[in-house]
Amino acid sequence: MRKFIITSIIFIITLLSACGKKENPIEILKPTEIEQKTSGSYEIETIDFNIGERNIDDINYSLKGIISIPKEPKQKKLKVAIIVPGYYKDIKSQDKGFRYLTEYIAKNGYLGISIDTDPAYYLKHTVDKEYENIPKIVDEHIKMLKESNEGNNIYDIDLKNKIDFKHIALISDSISKEAIFKLTKEQSEKGVNILTLLLVNPTNNKYNDFNIDNVKNISILVSELDGEVVGLDGFSIYNMLKEYKNQNILSLTLLKNANHNYFNSKAKSNDAQNLDIDLSKQISRLEQEKFLKKFTITYLKACFRNKYDNTIYDTKVPTVTKIDSLDVINYLQTSKNEKLKDIRKINEFKGKNIKFSIIKKSSTIYKDELPEINLPKSDKNILELLNIKWEYKGGKLSFKPDISDFSEFNNITINTMICPANESNVKGRAQSICIELVDNKGKSEKVEISKESNLINYPKGKLENLDFENGKEIKFWNQVTPISNIRIPMVLYNDIDLKNIKKCNIIFDRTNSGDLLFESIMVD
Repeated sequence: MRKFIITSIIFIITLLSACGKKENPIEILKPTEIEQKTSGSYEIETIDFNIGERNIDDINYSLKGIISIPKEPKQKKLKVAIIVPGYYKDIKSQDKGFRYLTEYIAKNGYLGISIDTDPAYYLKHTVDKEYENIPKIVDEHIKMLKESNEGNNIYDIDLKNKIDFKHIALISDSISKEAIFKLTKEQSEKGVNILTLLLVNPTNNKYNDFNIDNVKNISILVSELDGEVVGLDGFSIYNMLKEYKNQNILSLTLLKNANHNYFNSKAKSNDAQNLDIDLSKQISRLEQEKFLKKFTITYLKACFRNKYDNTIYDTKVPTVTKIDSLDVINYLQTSKNEKLKDIRKINEFKGKNIKFSIIKKSSTIYKDELPEINLPKSDKNILELLNIKWEYKGGKLSFKPDISDFSEFNNITINTMICPANESNVKGRAQSICIELVDNKGKSEKVEISKESNLINYPKGKLENLDFENGKEIKFWNQVTPISNIRIPMVLYNDIDLKNIKKCNIIFDRTNSGDLLFESIMVD
């Protein structure tokens, strides 16, 4: 009897303990809105300059541009931002369209210079010769800055011993990107190390020899409604640069509802009208200029002064969805970036109540296995994506990560998107998943990417048909849709042993059904 009573007491205590035990609450990932802080407090001086004729291949041109400096900078030497404009058919003197940017750069304590790139395009050469011409023209401008620093009064501004040649940023616009990487290599060979690049709506037409051994920071800004670079080429550039893994910063920002031309104040046409889509939410020219001004200074401060905190370059910040109240998609990778799992190793995944496979997205429309999405222009003919489908709540994809110590990283980064043609995704509605980490003692913690966060959005656009001459009908999605980039700060997993993670689970228990595509699962 006594034994029975003791056993009963133990059972009751155990039962009460079990009832009182609570699972760790699920953390909800909250998207981040960032306000870019810039001062713009310096009084400045701006000069339109023409410092004489130069010659390329026996053809003369004028070396012209705009230079802005702070009148009384706090620094003994001025860090430099050189703007290399692209080509706009409806204007001449391309440099004039970026006066607002050189002046804002100077108002924040830097030297800003916008160079006239017209000669690169108007010199009577063969097609694509600007790839050769732009580096030669920029080289002449750098020589003039050096002479000014030595005391020659080139710009009618005293710049003697005032230029910091260890901190030079190049800001390339549109097609000028094709020459920027060639330029950085050539300047490095001459002892001028250009460590920082900002590529605005870059093209990726022909030249992919990036030569970035000396470039430590690269930021790419892409306009969603780009009627000139319709393939959003900045994404293919970003994806190629990811393979180099030697940058302190590698970032891409898609500015939603922005167009190509409105960053150049002299470009008159609204190129977004070329897209034949709804432009009711398109942002204005003034909004785009204001955005680029603050975006540029935030980037220069990160690169030149190591001020990353609470910016898009801060790897501890969760997914950024708004900058200065404007909608964005932001991507970030640093030299610490590692694959959590290669999504193509399909045999190393285990599924419960889901179907998963590798789907090949082709750049050739009639060979495409996935016409239901229209991704930005890719550097690869074939892109392999992990496709996961579930028909009711409770699905799970499990895998052992290729690394076990997560404590050295700031975030988990997932690139994913909705496959819109499958009716298991409710049209127009965002999706939701949980990311669970399990340590070597079996302790687990989840972070939810909720529907309300709108981080896994339903793509814009619709499915249309295209008729070929042979009578074959091909379906395609009519609007380019980038894959969403979701950053989960590691600090949200604060109650498990991040030094010893043995399993990762992607859990599909928040919506009744769905169809998602995963491009990569990383840590950074």
